[in-house]
Amino acid sequence: MSLNPLLPPELCDQILDHLEDDKRTLRVCALTARSWLPRAQYHIFRSIYLDWSNCYSFTRLLASNPALADYVNTLEIEGAFGIFSMDRLHGATLDAWLRAIPPWLPARLTSLTKLELALLTIDADIVQRFFGHLHSVKHLTLWACALTTFDVFAEMFFALPQLTRLTIAFTQEWEANPHPVSPLGQGEPRPRLEEIELTSSCDNFKVLRWLVAEGLHHSVHTLSCTRVPWAGLSPLGDALNAFAPTLQNLRIGVGDSTTATDLASDKGWTSPTFAPLPALTTLTLDVHTARLSAVPYTLYLLSQLSAPALRDLVFAVKCGEYDTASLIPWKRIAEVSARFAPRLARVLISVRERESAEPELVRVGTRVGIAAVDLEEMERNVRVAFGAQRMGGLVAFEHVVR
Repeated sequence: MSLNPLLPPELCDQILDHLEDDKRTLRVCALTARSWLPRAQYHIFRSIYLDWSNCYSFTRLLASNPALADYVNTLEIEGAFGIFSMDRLHGATLDAWLRAIPPWLPARLTSLTKLELALLTIDADIVQRFFGHLHSVKHLTLWACALTTFDVFAEMFFALPQLTRLTIAFTQEWEANPHPVSPLGQGEPRPRLEEIELTSSCDNFKVLRWLVAEGLHHSVHTLSCTRVPWAGLSPLGDALNAFAPTLQNLRIGVGDSTTATDLASDKGWTSPTFAPLPALTTLTLDVHTARLSAVPYTLYLLSQLSAPALRDLVFAVKCGEYDTASLIPWKRIAEVSARFAPRLARVLISVRERESAEPELVRVGTRVGIAAVDLEEMERNVRVAFGAQRMGGLVAFEHVVR
């Protein structure tokens, strides 16, 4: 009997490529045939998740088989602290691993382009031992991390010369700097950021102000700021003034329900001003049905922005309570949007379905037995509102399942 394979190697590789997100099956394939092993390993180790339970095993694995490090493209490290910690020993275990990283490990991760850090307390020692040596990283995510000082963030940022995308979500309040950030040496490469995502109500505008002060904002074409307090629109306006020449994609979500009465009593508050955004082609505004009190402020923002090149206007609707979803003021939204009508190519209503892991209070859709937002009614209301402004032909709907 012939031992030649029944399928050519190229076809086997394509089959394994279709299994890239199914690591359980890929592990079985890796043990099935020697010829399948390299391709299976490529997908198995392309994305690595580490926590207290497997961090030391990861070190031992790479120590015994260093070539596997070449496959690692995404590294996600999740710790625990504060209210998120179910067991402080687990957080201590991961912290001890981070402080004992052997020098050869970050040096081996030359293919790493995406670094995601969650629920970690990060100080200068950890940056200097590990994160500051991952020079190939292009996308850095900090989710609910606590940085001991802003200097730590700056040091980590400058250590990633290939960085083009920065995501910060729910990061703890930045502490005061104990000393100025050390400048880069002459001739050392500086990151050229292209995309920034800030998804926290914390003072992440400090990051934007620092980037502008350091001259690191001139290549940014995409900026997303969600959960912005109404009082934060003034610093947002200041930031947009600096980013305006290159900014092509902008997303803004107002995240609190500050009332006009509160603002009137705040003598230190001034009305935000926005410079023209000459390069902006896509504007996305968040509309959360659980925060409809923020919609007037979103409309104010829409009425103030000047974007002569705008082509796509997107309203990202996140549905919460059924009763409030029907209260979205589409008529007023269409009236304010009409100022962009002569240049627009599309008005997209992107409705996001509640994640399945969340309580089954409301589902976007029409599943039997589950209270649902009536998408057909919402679409009718939107088309009537925009049709009254002679924009009905621009409207498109998108249902996003997360």
